[in-house]
Amino acid sequence: MKNVLLALLLIPMFAALAAAQTSAPAGDPVAGKALWDGNTTSCKNCHANNAQGGFGPDLAGRKLTFAEFNHAVQKPWGIMPSFPQLNDKQVADLYAYVSNLPGVPEPGAWRFPLPDNAPKGQVVALSTIGCAMCHTPILDTPRRGIAEANGDFEWFKHMVYDHTKAMPEHCAAVGEGNPYCRAVRMGNYSRTRLQEDQLKQIYDWAVSLGLEIPVTTNISKAEQAPNGFTNKIDVTNKGVEANTVTIEVIVPAGAKVVTATGTGYKGTRADKKSKGMVAEWQVAKLMPNEKQAYSITFAKEVDPEHIKGSIHWATRGGRPSGPKDFAEIGGEEKKEPEAGGRGATATPPTQ
Repeated sequence: MKNVLLALLLIPMFAALAAAQTSAPAGDPVAGKALWDGNTTSCKNCHANNAQGGFGPDLAGRKLTFAEFNHAVQKPWGIMPSFPQLNDKQVADLYAYVSNLPGVPEPGAWRFPLPDNAPKGQVVALSTIGCAMCHTPILDTPRRGIAEANGDFEWFKHMVYDHTKAMPEHCAAVGEGNPYCRAVRMGNYSRTRLQEDQLKQIYDWAVSLGLEIPVTTNISKAEQAPNGFTNKIDVTNKGVEANTVTIEVIVPAGAKVVTATGTGYKGTRADKKSKGMVAEWQVAKLMPNEKQAYSITFAKEVDPEHIKGSIHWATRGGRPSGPKDFAEIGGEEKKEPEAGGRGATATPPTQ
C-alpha cells in the first residue's frame, strides 16, 4: 500500500518535470523567420540561410528542446559567443522558426572557404573562430572599427569579449551615420574558449592588411564656371581626429587646373608616384564627424570618375600613421571579394 501511495505522489512530480523539459514559450515562427533573415541577427552566416548548418551546426530538423536551444544562445558550449541582447520573445520566436524547418542529410558549405596558403591570423579568424563568416575573409568591419576608434589591442579585446557593451560605446563615440550601428548583432565571446593569444594573431593580421580608414569623399559632376569647369569635393571624417592632413588630387592627363578653393590650398606640383601633376591642400586637423568642402576648376570638363587622389595624415587619434594609413579619393569605397583576394564579386560584411 505504501508503494502505491508513493507512486501516486510521484506521478505529478514526474509529469511536471517532463512538461518543464518539453514545453516551450509560445513563439511566432513568422517573427522568428523575419528575425533570422533580417539585419538584427547574423545567425544565418554561420548556421546557413535555412539553418541547415555550415560553419555552425545544423539546427533544422534536430528536434532540440527549447531548454537546449535557449542554453545554446545564452550559454553556448563551443566557440559560439553568447547573445544576452536577445530577449525571451526573440529567442522563443527563433526557436519556433528553426524547429519547423526540415532536416537535411548533411550541413551546407561554409559561407566563406579558407583561401589557399592563408596566413595564421586568417586561419584563426576564419576556420578556428569563424569571425570571417560575418566580417568577410579580410575582416572589413573590424578593420573599419579599428580605424574609427584608432583602436589598439586592448580596445579590440573589449570589442570581442564584451561586444554587447563595447559596440554601443563605440557607436556613441563615433557619432551618427555609422551604417554598422543599426543593431548589436554580435555576441560576447568567452575568454576561456577564445584565448587572448589567438585574438592577438587575428588583430595583428587584420592591422597588417591596412585599416578601412573611414575618411570619405564625395565628388560632384562638373559645373560650368566662367573660367572652366568646377568639381566640388566634400571630405568627411567618420573616425577620430586626424592631424596634419594632406589632400592630393591627381590632375587627369590632358587637363589643367585653373583654380581651386578650400582651406590650405598650396597649388599644383609634380608627383613622382603618379608621374604627373597633383593639386595639394594641407589642413591642420580634420575633426570627428567634420565635413570640409573643396573645389577644383579644370580648363576642360572632367568626369568625377576620373578624379583620383589620396588623403594622408601625420597622426590620427594621437597615434602616428603607418604606410597603409590613408584614404583614397575616388576609390575609398572598395568592394571586397568573397575569398579574400581583390576584384571578385562583393559580399557585404556584417557587424
